[in-house]
Amino acid sequence: MNTNTSTASADPHAVKWHVLYVKPKTEKKVGQKLNNLGFEVCIPTQKQLRTWSDRKKMVDVVLFTNYVFVATTAQRRNEVFKAGGHVLKYIQTGGKIATLTDKEIAMVQQLGKLKEPITICYRGFEVGEDVEIISGFLAGFFGKIVAINGISKIQLSLAGLQCFANVELRQTDIKRLH
Repeated sequence: MNTNTSTASADPHAVKWHVLYVKPKTEKKVGQKLNNLGFEVCIPTQKQLRTWSDRKKMVDVVLFTNYVFVATTAQRRNEVFKAGGHVLKYIQTGGKIATLTDKEIAMVQQLGKLKEPITICYRGFEVGEDVEIISGFLAGFFGKIVAINGISKIQLSLAGLQCFANVELRQTDIKRLH
């Protein structure tokens, strides 16, 4: 992702792709509302087999959880928040609203067309890192990563509770402490 942002010298009418961070499990709802407001959106999904204790089912899975890709101009950038309270913020890198290149958005759009199962990996956490839980019932607590299970779930030891409870959380539910 580039960190290009619109500046005073940039064309305020130029359409650029940005990434919105939305509340969990609201990606499709936000996408529909943005479409109704006249925005072009991208929410890549894929049919994947999910297994429960009593059944297996093919479900439509959003590949980038909590993310909605939206094409907008600098002039209309704040209008995305009219899609309801589910839009939390724009994803930023280096303190600036992240902008995707045409090639990057084309790749994102193609991911949903693949038949092979896809898992999106964010910059991985490492054992021993101190983190803050940023969403869910444990939001605001701090812990240390003691193990990493696969790609999307980790275990935390919440030493601040003096009980070292191990919990599994998605990597999108935590952030690094600097």
